[in-house]
Amino acid sequence: MNAAERRLMSYIASAHGTVHVMELVYPALLSRIEEDFGVRSVVSGGIATLFGWAFGSSAIPAGFLTDRVGSRQVMVYAFFGGAVMATLAGLAPNEWFLAAALAGLGLTIGLYHPAGLSAAAQGIEQRGLALGLHGVAGNVGQALAPAIAVGLAVLIDWRAAFFFVAGLSAVLGLMMAVIRLPVHGDEEVLPQPDEPAAADDGKRKLFVPLLVVYAGFVLSGMVYRGAITFLPKHLEELVDEDFGAAFVTVALLMGAVGQLVGGSISQRVRLERLAPVIALLTVPALALTAVLSGPLLVVFASVFVFLYFANQPVFTGLIADYSPTGAVGRSYGISFFAGFGLGSLGGVIAGAFVDWWDTEAAFLALTAIMSGTVIVSGVLWVMAERREKAAAPT
Repeated sequence: MNAAERRLMSYIASAHGTVHVMELVYPALLSRIEEDFGVRSVVSGGIATLFGWAFGSSAIPAGFLTDRVGSRQVMVYAFFGGAVMATLAGLAPNEWFLAAALAGLGLTIGLYHPAGLSAAAQGIEQRGLALGLHGVAGNVGQALAPAIAVGLAVLIDWRAAFFFVAGLSAVLGLMMAVIRLPVHGDEEVLPQPDEPAAADDGKRKLFVPLLVVYAGFVLSGMVYRGAITFLPKHLEELVDEDFGAAFVTVALLMGAVGQLVGGSISQRVRLERLAPVIALLTVPALALTAVLSGPLLVVFASVFVFLYFANQPVFTGLIADYSPTGAVGRSYGISFFAGFGLGSLGGVIAGAFVDWWDTEAAFLALTAIMSGTVIVSGVLWVMAERREKAAAPT
């Protein structure tokens, strides 16, 4: 990476980490909020789903805004709005007010992903590495969130965690408002090669594979929302009652490693061939996360998180490969609506299984959903092989 690319990477890495700290404060505090407000798991899971729908649905307008006004301006909207909504969440007098505040938080910080991913995919030549590093920053944020939230809850109160992330978001919003980013749509633009018309016509033929990738985002998003919402509770029940949520930090740090490994491998292996292999390995790791307890649960939860996030740079790379020219931001917006919006049904599904049975049953249900991503990934592989054969000279 040159100096401009490294500067861009540092800015969007900071932003991505902050977004995921804000995203995971609620799941990390789930047991304490349930106890404080006296709500059942299906209700708390429903609130997580509402947040996820909001988080995902704002990605579509964010994608259009990114293509129109640039990544930096969209990030300014995201972080200033997030600061306001996190403050309201900290002030919530009941679960209904909290649900509304978290919906607002999802809508605002959900603007980030199309902007950040578009900047990384279009502004840095080594795209696989850039997407991997971007993912690493997000996982570090996710890993820090439980430790920060639980630590503040123990020392002060669960509301203090929301006030903390509100201040963090305000600082990021101010930073994005005053700095100049070398990204598409901002004052400094990294040169992008012009794609020939034939290449653009070829991308139009990738519409069906793009739809299949979106389907993969929906399924993996359901697994993500269900697992990330109830993994702290799962570890509290089966590892340690007081600090089980803090063990999520250990697992999510492995997600950062997975992002880096997946991004690195994706630069050397065809993405359509890599996706089903990683998805297939993820299924038994998630199944073992469901049925084990104690230290082994922490180990296999970490393996699951590693593999799950190793596939993220692969799928985000496929979005860039299949998107029409000039519509990368919009394509990322749709993909994150699919993953974080539609996929957020995983929160209420997992919550229902927890209420009816237990967290083990919820994770077994998520394992079944994860199996669907193996099928989708296999379909992408077959379609890619057919295209390659059709393009080969006879």
